[in-house]
Amino acid sequence: MASAGSRDSGRAAALGCRAHTGWAALVVVAGGVARPEVIFRGRAELGDPGGRVRRNVYQAARGLEPAEAAALVEAAERIAAEQAAAALERTVRDAADEGAVVRSCAVVVGAFAGARLESILASHALAHAAEGRLYQGALLQSAESHGLGTFAIPKRPIWEQGEAALGVPQDELRHWIDQLRREVGPPWAQDQKLAALAAWIALAQSS
Repeated sequence: MASAGSRDSGRAAALGCRAHTGWAALVVVAGGVARPEVIFRGRAELGDPGGRVRRNVYQAARGLEPAEAAALVEAAERIAAEQAAAALERTVRDAADEGAVVRSCAVVVGAFAGARLESILASHALAHAAEGRLYQGALLQSAESHGLGTFAIPKRPIWEQGEAALGVPQDELRHWIDQLRREVGPPWAQDQKLAALAAWIALAQSS
């Protein structure tokens, strides 16, 4: 973990995360809110490195006895939290090597509001949504534990939220994010774009 002294020096930066089942795209932006710079891109593996617990744990738990299903989900949550914390440590360290101090973390989240485990396991769609929330939650938890300002940014209205937070029309925002590919090169797909926008929003809201 970065020391208190290192956190007080360097350019302010924010980390954006776009999670999927068992992994997440990470992008760190730093500098001025009006035109931040992408200084890091990476991928965090959030599933069980040993492969004993499947990444799509809710799907794997369907058909199990309730107690066994709950234990399996809890194991996946514990592993995801450990993996997310390790990924965050590495990312903060890599950003510091570039002269930037990550002060906040934004995670793009879905609309799933939660449900009882038995209801989740009875529905393929709910199980898929719950897996998304599991890995998103692991990232948010690790950011909070690291002492970062933490933002959960809903995916559906993210461009509207970006316009409100940054004072930039959505069309311009989309163009700016798209054009970053020229500066940073591939990979620069939807995951990286959304992670970068989330980080930019966090940078603005925490500055």
